[in-house]
Amino acid sequence: MFYPNLRRTQANSVIHFCPNCEKILRKKRNSDTIVLFCPICNYTEPYTKGKREKKISKKTEKKIIDNKTRIVEGESDAHQHLPTTKVECPECHEWLAYYEQYQTRSADEPATTFYTCCSCKHKWREY
Repeated sequence: MFYPNLRRTQANSVIHFCPNCEKILRKKRNSDTIVLFCPICNYTEPYTKGKREKKISKKTEKKIIDNKTRIVEGESDAHQHLPTTKVECPECHEWLAYYEQYQTRSADEPATTFYTCCSCKHKWREY
C-alpha cells in the first residue's frame, strides 16, 4: 500500500542538535509542554518549531553523516559513553578502543566501524 504522507513526513524530517556536545536532541513531553533533551550531557531546552532546524533530504543525508564524523573527530570526552572493544591501535599499539558502527554503503555490505583509541585518541575505521 502506498502512503504519500508518510514519505513526505520522512523527507521533511527535522533534526535538532545539542549546542554542547553536538549530538541529536530527543523530544520528551513534560506535563503539557514538549522539551528537547540531550541523552549524553542532559542539556534541555523548550521545543519551539523553527529553532535551529535542519531539513533532511536524501541529498543532504551523506553530508550529515560526514558532518557527524567531523563532530566525532572534534570531541574530547564525549565519546566516553560509547562501548569499547579489544582492537590494536595502529599508532600506540594499545588494545582498547571506543567504537561506533554506521551503514555507509549499501545494505548488503557490512557496516563501517569507527574506532577511537582509549589511550592516544587516534581515530581509524574498518570497512
